[in-house]
Amino acid sequence: MASENRSSRLRKAPQQQRSRELVAKIVTATGQLLRTEGPEAITTNRIAAITGIGKGSIYQYFSTKDDIIMAAIRDAADRQLPCVRSALAANALAPPQQMMDSAIDMLIAFTTDNAPTLRYLNENPGFAREVEASSNMPVLMQTMMTLHVQQYRDQYHADLEAETIAWLFINSAITTTLMFFQTDRSPIDLQQLRVGLKRMAYGLLTS
Repeated sequence: MASENRSSRLRKAPQQQRSRELVAKIVTATGQLLRTEGPEAITTNRIAAITGIGKGSIYQYFSTKDDIIMAAIRDAADRQLPCVRSALAANALAPPQQMMDSAIDMLIAFTTDNAPTLRYLNENPGFAREVEASSNMPVLMQTMMTLHVQQYRDQYHADLEAETIAWLFINSAITTTLMFFQTDRSPIDLQQLRVGLKRMAYGLLTS
């Protein structure tokens, strides 16, 4: 039970149905605030006002505001990641340009929908590593992209190994997209980012 509490950042695990519903209500309200107003808008007073749950009851299950935010992020990840995994798997063996276009479109859509959460994780790298480790997404993306390159080996530059191509595609796209959304005033617009990422990715192809 102790390890379960640490992984969910709960001070104690709710045992009764009513307690589980109370925790779910706290996490849901926090997630809505995170998406619509950003982490700076989240306080225990605000959560208490929205949910009608007393601060004492909130602190019965969560030690800090960050623990509540992380529980909300984990809840969102649990709901979103199965769809992301399915989309990646469905796209893995598509022809290279189609795969690159779809992957970059998915990345931009996901980042747009989760920009406040990603900014919060960028400011709290320890939490970011925790989410990354629990999701296993980096390993999954690297594996799927490597398999894709091996399937279409003749369409990628021969002097680059499949694992290298996969790493370059994934990390250049993710890093550039995150930089775009973490900047208050980006020098380029979103459509230019989308087109530019695809042109950069095509550079890994022989033609």
